[in-house]
Amino acid sequence: MNIESKWLEDFLTLSHTKSFSQAAKLRHITQPAFSRRIKALEDALGAALIDRENLPITLTPSGKIFHITARNLVNQMNTSVSMLEELSVQQNYSVKVAAAHSLASFLTLQLANFQTQDERDIVLNLEAIDVDKATEALEQGECDLLIAFDNERLKLPPFSHQKIGNAKLLPVSACDEQGKALYNLESAAPIPHLAYSLDSYMGRQLEPIISGAKLKKVFVSSMTELLKVHAVAGNGIAWLPDYVISNELKNNTLVVVGSEHHCVPITYYAYRYHAALHPGGESVWNKLTELNIS
Repeated sequence: MNIESKWLEDFLTLSHTKSFSQAAKLRHITQPAFSRRIKALEDALGAALIDRENLPITLTPSGKIFHITARNLVNQMNTSVSMLEELSVQQNYSVKVAAAHSLASFLTLQLANFQTQDERDIVLNLEAIDVDKATEALEQGECDLLIAFDNERLKLPPFSHQKIGNAKLLPVSACDEQGKALYNLESAAPIPHLAYSLDSYMGRQLEPIISGAKLKKVFVSSMTELLKVHAVAGNGIAWLPDYVISNELKNNTLVVVGSEHHCVPITYYAYRYHAALHPGGESVWNKLTELNIS
């Protein structure tokens, strides 16, 4: 059975107007063409739907039964189309941004009032992600954009990238009541070290700095926020990104210890798959160049 959706709408219009000429006018076609479509519907169903001997026209018993089916089918199609249109708009203007864990909280504030020139509002869906899973996330389409640290693989095709900020990993310690650091890198005794996991991005960046230092690991994690909690509690020295501890440095909850060569510069980028994004994604990508986060 091959029934076109327009035939169903023709039939419902005819059932409402009870006139071939009025129904054809409402359907924006000629009356002969309209009559042929009604006849095609009846042929497809193998049943007469319209009693043409009476004026105004009436439905046959078969027509009355099929009227319920036709109305339900058209309503279901209209509802589904509306849902798909709404979903399409949401997809076009809801932008999935994945960010390295330590960058996620910082970026939430930076991008909270993100605006574009588009007439529609863009909703940023920001999610923290393990930076080492970044490539997979982009390849699998789990995010539109990724904001993470320097990654040589993501700088090669089929990816595109743009630099959006600089930061530093600073060695910090909690202070005593006099505002003096509890721990110092110049100490002769082993220093409790709140360390990044060696297989994490931060851990790899710090390896040249901490090798040979008199550090004793007392806590290990790949999560910057967990290391920060322990550092504030006075449990040891941690290397933390400056954007994570700006408030703690201002109120002397934490203090930088060591010298400049103990600080590790890091750069973070926005990455994307090279293929064109939906309108919302393209708009956010272009707008990121104006943020100048550093």
